[in-house]
Amino acid sequence: MPRLGHKKSRTGCRQCKARHVKCDELKPCSNCARHGVLCSLIDPNAPPPVPTIAGSSSSNNSSSAPRKTAKPKTVRLVLLWPKTELEDGNVLSAIPAKNADQSTVTEPSDGDSPRSGSDNFPFITGFVKRREISEADLWLYDLEAMHHWMTEGVDTLSLSPHSTHIWRTVVSKEGLTHTFLLHEILALSSFQLAHNKPERRADYYAAGTHHQDHALRGMRKLLQNITEENAPSAFAASTLIPISVFASRGLDAVDPDAEPHNALDDLADIFNLIQGIGRVMAAAQMGIMMSGPFQHLFKEPVHETAPQPLFQKMLARIPILTALFDDDESLDEDTSRDLLGFVTGMRENLLRCCRPCLENRDMRFLFSWPFHLSPNFMFALRQRSPGALVIIMHWTIIVAFAARTYWFLRGWADRIVAAVTDELTEEPWREAIEWPLMHIDAQRVVPPPAIPEVESLEI
Repeated sequence: MPRLGHKKSRTGCRQCKARHVKCDELKPCSNCARHGVLCSLIDPNAPPPVPTIAGSSSSNNSSSAPRKTAKPKTVRLVLLWPKTELEDGNVLSAIPAKNADQSTVTEPSDGDSPRSGSDNFPFITGFVKRREISEADLWLYDLEAMHHWMTEGVDTLSLSPHSTHIWRTVVSKEGLTHTFLLHEILALSSFQLAHNKPERRADYYAAGTHHQDHALRGMRKLLQNITEENAPSAFAASTLIPISVFASRGLDAVDPDAEPHNALDDLADIFNLIQGIGRVMAAAQMGIMMSGPFQHLFKEPVHETAPQPLFQKMLARIPILTALFDDDESLDEDTSRDLLGFVTGMRENLLRCCRPCLENRDMRFLFSWPFHLSPNFMFALRQRSPGALVIIMHWTIIVAFAARTYWFLRGWADRIVAAVTDELTEEPWREAIEWPLMHIDAQRVVPPPAIPEVESLEI
């Protein structure tokens, strides 16, 4: 006899069926949206919304005529660091609410977000928080943060003197016109002050999240109408926002009062953010490369730059990973094919970052590889698939190395290692992470031994 009041879902998504939970059959369903996984009810080939770049002049037609917009240009995407190529076909998934800070909100209070269920930018919404700070005190923190940005903070973004000059002068000036960019500058600088001054960490962190909220809300509003005039500032903010999120999630991890965050879920959230911002910025990138205040950021140096030896070691490791995923009989055909594709993608990014004339190789690799990940990898990462975790451990080698230079990455390698080693306890997966573990450990900065004091000899 059937249960009264129970309606069995026969057309629910595959993910809900596998988890034996009721599917509400929305597109995507609420369960998949909450967990940040790709829902089978969505066509995997459906492109994400990309806004049209509006022209600088408005139409003079009558109100009854439809408003014309500039014809979108076919462009190649350059995301975060120059010369990153776009691979089509990926579908964005929503950022999960799991493990989010209790102050995280779905709908900001300023009313600039779309109604529930129609948010085109969930990869941004999930990082917005409500953290209040006294306006009477905020101006002093702002002055300190801006002074820090101009004198020290910019120098920690790039190893290229030319690039740091642009960030210090041109980007800061753009922030005076587009306040969402200025908010992002103040957020990142405040997070660095929180990192540098642990005795006042809570105050700087509160100031940083205050500005990050305003930056994210302003960025989300702007992404719906990118124009030739605001595209450069949107590009600058799209570069800084993932960095500040790495910084803020890293600070959350060392805060004893914060709700615990799993490093793997944090990574999946940040990877979604990188992909989401990058795709909606795609239509604006060509104009930024060819003209505008930031065009010089995209020019590669004329002379060869120092290579990254770790890239060559990782390239030599690729055949071993390929054999692991190709020969493991416990993997089904689809999973094996996906893992081999992920390894191929890592190899291609390593080769791109090994070009002779290239600056900031480490950061290019760390931020370009997540952009090219498929929804299947994101799903596997959230589900703690052993093969995906093995690949993440190899990516973490460069995280550990780059953390010696870039403050916002410090602590991340240890968090990722702890999360992965807790999951991978059986062979062959445990053996497969021994090589990356060895190289991650080798990147740790060891202080020089103290020189023992020697009593002076009287002559």
